[in-house]
Amino acid sequence: MRLLKYAFALAMGLVAASTIAQAQTVGFATLPAGAINNVQAQVIAKVVQQNSKLKVRVTPYRGTTAVAAAVQKQQSEFGITDVVDLTDALTGVGAFKGRKHPDLRVVFRILAFPVTVFVRKDSPIKTIADLKGKRYPTKWVAFSNGIPMSEAILNTADLGWKDLSSVPVTNIISAANDFKSGKLDSFLFAVGAPKVAEINSAVGGVRALSVGDIPAATKKVKAIRSDYFIIPLKPAPPFAGILGPTNVLGSDLIIYANAKVSDDTVYNFLKSVIGQKSALVKGHPTFRAHVPALMGKQFQTAQYHPGAIKLLKEKGLWKGK
Repeated sequence: MRLLKYAFALAMGLVAASTIAQAQTVGFATLPAGAINNVQAQVIAKVVQQNSKLKVRVTPYRGTTAVAAAVQKQQSEFGITDVVDLTDALTGVGAFKGRKHPDLRVVFRILAFPVTVFVRKDSPIKTIADLKGKRYPTKWVAFSNGIPMSEAILNTADLGWKDLSSVPVTNIISAANDFKSGKLDSFLFAVGAPKVAEINSAVGGVRALSVGDIPAATKKVKAIRSDYFIIPLKPAPPFAGILGPTNVLGSDLIIYANAKVSDDTVYNFLKSVIGQKSALVKGHPTFRAHVPALMGKQFQTAQYHPGAIKLLKEKGLWKGK
């Protein structure tokens, strides 16, 4: 009888352990609602849950520095940002000066991420050079990306912080709100973001500023961060403010994880997304820019998680060593 009870208890324990393993919950840190990467994280989380046994808890933070800290401290297994921000966190420069986050690893590249400066549609500001002396968001206390992105865009017109009328902001959402209320003459945001559509409707239209000629602009943005590039855009329904051919700043949007997250967890997270471009696009049109062949794109500093490397090699998507 005791043997039967023991066997039953053991069996139940194995079932419970199996259930826990099947229902593993992972945290996914992102920016606040209104930011494009919050929407993209929600879409990715849904795809992961539909194609794996992982349950994904998307948690918004007020800025990219907080997102990076959450992943570094293992409060969330995964995060989303652009590779320049990740590189700054790894090397302890920019907004991360004096506080390196050495345990962050790339899981996969999502897409080329377009960013530019927006003004009111009827604004006399027509070019990046016209921002001189105008009220522009600065400091970026919680959105570290805002600093190098702004510097790169401004550099295309040989401008710097000293050339602007400084208006300190916390993050991209607060900057957009300040623009809407008339406190700013321009604001920095990702093209296609829900917040840009909101502002576009609220102020009677916005216009995206172009960074100019691609070869010249490319040289200028790479002088700020080597991983930056230029993306040419044309008007499209999701792109509020893109009123004609417009060249904007580009960076690689990536998913990353703490190096201590198990290889199996990262492997299964990535496996659930590979081959799911149609599902991603259904979730949000920005995923049309997702190129599966570039999911394992190599970067100068940021390294990939071993679990990701294993799967990328299996799928023939790994170009690294």
